[in-house]
Amino acid sequence: MSGTPYPSMPFHWIWLFACLTILSACSGTKELAEPLPTWIEQRPHVPGYYIGVASANKMQFPADAAERAQRQALAELAGQIRVSIDSKSVLHSSQFQGIAGQSFSETITSSSAEDLEGYERVGYYENETDVWAYYRLSKSTYERIRNERKSAAMELAGDYWISAQDAITQNDIRQALDRFVRSLESLETYWGEINFWKTPAGETIALDRACLDGISGIVNGLNLIGPSTKVTLEFQQRYTGTASCQAVYDGNAIAGIPIEWTYSRGTLPRKAELTTGEDGWSEVRLEGFESGLLRSELKATIPLNELIPALQKSTASKLIGSLINPDQTWTIELPPPTVYIQSNESVAGKRSNQTRLRDALAQGLNDVGIQWVNRTADADLKLTLQADTRRGGSSSGFYTALLDAQIVLETIEGEAILQRNLQSVKGVQLNWAAAHGEAYRKAQFEIQGDFIQELLKSLYQ
Repeated sequence: MSGTPYPSMPFHWIWLFACLTILSACSGTKELAEPLPTWIEQRPHVPGYYIGVASANKMQFPADAAERAQRQALAELAGQIRVSIDSKSVLHSSQFQGIAGQSFSETITSSSAEDLEGYERVGYYENETDVWAYYRLSKSTYERIRNERKSAAMELAGDYWISAQDAITQNDIRQALDRFVRSLESLETYWGEINFWKTPAGETIALDRACLDGISGIVNGLNLIGPSTKVTLEFQQRYTGTASCQAVYDGNAIAGIPIEWTYSRGTLPRKAELTTGEDGWSEVRLEGFESGLLRSELKATIPLNELIPALQKSTASKLIGSLINPDQTWTIELPPPTVYIQSNESVAGKRSNQTRLRDALAQGLNDVGIQWVNRTADADLKLTLQADTRRGGSSSGFYTALLDAQIVLETIEGEAILQRNLQSVKGVQLNWAAAHGEAYRKAQFEIQGDFIQELLKSLYQ
């Protein structure tokens, strides 16, 4: 055998090396976990501080557990501030009585984590499964920052209030209302507090209260006036016409005020949205009434959402939700025309003493509320009827008479409105006289039915 063999290592060295290797491996696989901080085991209470402690599970939120723990801790801290604000705000609820009652308390802006400043992280801990975060905010620091913010908000709200006063002086009502709303919005976070502010004139006022009073004062002071409380539409104009009203505030006509006109045309309402002109007047055309309608109601309304566009997306709308839209109501009268009836009724070419069709016309007019008169001097319309019967033949003991008639409706001045012809209305009876009478009876039904409705419709066209 050639070569030199490796010298053998003593056994006790081999044993020592193995033990060290094992110990090294054990210490490298896992360090002893630190004990839980006391602020996890027992929630801390530190005088003069708002506290927030929260955790997040790594298995549930593997990517952002630490961030979630932070957000939740700050949200808990903010919740303590909110409770503090709410407890103070209850004392101020009477400020808004008569305008919004307690609704303001629902709109107090809660302090959120995103709005917080000046907080500090006191503790952070994590193990294999969870992350904990501990934050605090000095109450004095919070009050200082909050007072700075409120001061800035009060300054902005005050500028809006001054602008509103200037707009009132210039008779710009819409601008004044807009500025009052924006002043309120600037103070939203502080609605639950008494917000004293000194005006340029040196007067100390509760600014949000003053804005609410300003809005309600303008809205309650707006009036819609018209020439009369009644609008009469005549047949001569086919029941069409106009109605008007003027927007007035403090004795002054107000331009640019939205007016919503509504009136019933019978089964369907009519709505028009207009704006007052430079003279404060708004005018709406009335037309398209349902046949036979004698009375309707006209209403003009100033919609607050249109008067104050800023309200549509503003939380301040809750504070003035009890305000009523200014409105005015008129009665629309549609007096029916008077009708003079002239008839010539014959039987087989011979003038009859009976006035069966004339009576049918008179009764039909009465049924739909149209008055008929005995003199043309008292009439708006003239209804002329010509009717005659003729023999149609006989068979098997039955006799047939045929009636022809012409009915013309026209104005007293002679303007034709409606013409209706009845042709060959058949009457069948056991003798000629009865057959002629039967033809007239059937013509009566036609007149009181379809013709009267056709006449009525023609009056409103």
